Amino acid sequence: MESRLGILSAESHIYKEQHAKGLELLALMEEDFLGRHPSRITTPAGRPEYADCPIDFNISHTKNLVICTMAGGGTGCDIELASRKVNLAVAEKFFHQEEKDYLAGAQTQEESRKRFLTLWVLKEAHIKLLGTTIGAVKETPSFSIDGNSILCRTDSGIYYSLYEGGGYVMAAAFERKEDRDSLIIRKYDEAPDFTLTAVN
Repeated sequence: MESRLGILSAESHIYKEQHAKGLELLALMEEDFLGRHPSRITTPAGRPEYADCPIDFNISHTKNLVICTMAGGGTGCDIELASRKVNLAVAEKFFHQEEKDYLAGAQTQEESRKRFLTLWVLKEAHIKLLGTTIGAVKETPSFSIDGNSILCRTDSGIYYSLYEGGGYVMAAAFERKEDRDSLIIRKYDEAPDFTLTAVN
């Protein structure tokens, strides 16, 4: 099976409603790509996964949009509204020095926000693939972007894709390079188009 990334409009900024839309998107993708709805369990760490299917999935949501990745190996994803307010003190506390240097190289406040959110979605996708909590952000690889390349200063053995579109930035992480390279994006409604901007 080729890996998949589904996109669905949530039309809400309320967490509970976005979560429900995420499960709706997962059901649509199961129907389209698996032809069935495998039973799900939750790991002791709280990560949902299939009980009787070798496919992995992950869901993320932000204001008005949900995404879901499916792959033959482990996967994680994250999406953020590009105009979201950011707190750069978070970077000072939790980011690696190379990431702080990358942020410091921004020429404008807008570029600084974009760089922060780019690093954040990569870190979140990594954490979600591993099934750990946001408290593990300090243990994620050190990321930066150079043109269309994601630079990982720490070899994590994980493969990343970064996308932008419709005022959003999103990242997907994969255990297997072939899942990253074969990713097919499917929109289920009037969700915005996304462009692949960088990979490692």
